[in-house]
Amino acid sequence: MNEWCNIIEIASKSYTCGFCGNQIASDKGYITKDGLSEIYICHKCNKPTYFDRYNNKIPGTLYGKEFKVNIPKDIQQIYNEARKCFSVGAYSAVNMCCRKLLMHIAVECGADENLKFIEYVNYLDTENYIPKNSKKWVDIIRNKGNQTNHEINISDENDAKQLIKFIEILITLIYEIQLEISEGEHDGV
Repeated sequence: MNEWCNIIEIASKSYTCGFCGNQIASDKGYITKDGLSEIYICHKCNKPTYFDRYNNKIPGTLYGKEFKVNIPKDIQQIYNEARKCFSVGAYSAVNMCCRKLLMHIAVECGADENLKFIEYVNYLDTENYIPKNSKKWVDIIRNKGNQTNHEINISDENDAKQLIKFIEILITLIYEIQLEISEGEHDGV
């Protein structure tokens, strides 16, 4: 673990660590001479978080669930990219990642590669990977992703939160719950 040199006590600040995701209150770190910027050290993971004079935080907080179960590597990677994009305010990039995730999820579930995007969405729907009456929120991912990719359109934080939440639900339904069910069957539940 990194050992930080010459850490001082500074005014305590509560924040969510952008590295480990824990809600903490730290009073250890560094402060600029003018007192307008600080670096706090997380007491859980020992990593630094920078706050500027406007209280902007780097790294930002990852939005969305951290999956503890084994989900396919590509899907985990792109989902985490979306979360990291959110943490730095790259909301249009979040939309593009979530759109790409739908394609990867569909292929992982058995769809052919190189289909049109709508065909991936339809595959998830017709093969019942999307719960009945839930195609609306998958269409929101598709439409927002289309707007970001094909139109002069910039996404905002609310759009990005909504898409990450919808993708999180889809990953939970397709991978996490299925894993729990299959483990339960093996355990005789």
